[in-house]
Amino acid sequence: MNKQIKSQLASLFPSMLFNEPLSAHCTFRIGGPADVYIETNDPKPIIQALKKLKIQFLVIGGGSNVLFHEFGFRGAVLKLTQNPKNLTFTKTTLTADAGIPLQTLIKKAIQKGFYNLTALTGIPGTLGGAIRGNAGANGAEIKDFLIKAKILNPKTARTRTATPASLKLKYRDSSLKHTNEIVLQATLRLSKAAKYKNLAQELSQKRTSTQPYGLSAGSFFKNPTSATPLANHHLKAGYLIDQCGLKGRKIGGAQISPKHANFIENINDPRHPATQKDVLALAALAKKAVQKRFKITLKEEVQIIPEK
Repeated sequence: MNKQIKSQLASLFPSMLFNEPLSAHCTFRIGGPADVYIETNDPKPIIQALKKLKIQFLVIGGGSNVLFHEFGFRGAVLKLTQNPKNLTFTKTTLTADAGIPLQTLIKKAIQKGFYNLTALTGIPGTLGGAIRGNAGANGAEIKDFLIKAKILNPKTARTRTATPASLKLKYRDSSLKHTNEIVLQATLRLSKAAKYKNLAQELSQKRTSTQPYGLSAGSFFKNPTSATPLANHHLKAGYLIDQCGLKGRKIGGAQISPKHANFIENINDPRHPATQKDVLALAALAKKAVQKRFKITLKEEVQIIPEK
């Protein structure tokens, strides 16, 4: 990126950073510098400027479900944030910016006496990211609560209001993953039902006891669908990888977690800094082993971001 373009961008968006390390903005803590990095709750004008300058861009949320390249990203990375003033409650709903961390949103709802969102306790990332991937846990998914979402089409710069049905939300997937449209805001359904009141603490303790605490992107693979010939309790990706004897397997600075086989971790060894290549090598090893033993093809849940 030449000096003239950098100067133009800096004059338009003073908070924009150049050569910002992406490792600081993802839970994997892997990633080299982005040519351009900016945090915003209103990406539309920035995207329009980038398109005029013919600069490719990537929009992220909390960075909890992405794996960046160790050489970074040749273009602009836009991280969605929240404007606290845009968080509003009614008697049965809340509306918030897509960039609000999902766990912050759950806490805010609890403070208002709404407990039903606690089923999503422990899921990292932002509200927008949760909708994009239809995040879920403990038998619940974001689609169970979503009423509507404000969506930006980066190609046309137009916004629209989308329903859960129009977003085609299904297991860890939505139409947004295929259209690259961006969630700007969303409205969720709330409940004060007492049965949810103590659920958050219970689920948090359960998650701590069963999942590793380290540098990862959470579950690396989607769980296979029930269409496979195995019994339902054998359909967890972590179980399948574990049965292949791969817990604790290391390549470079990454390892398959000894605690949960569907977590690939950056072991944070200064002698062997983890790279995207290390993580993908472990993922390929797990896929090959599971395919060979169980005739099941695992599919990545984590978004792999190339350098270019």
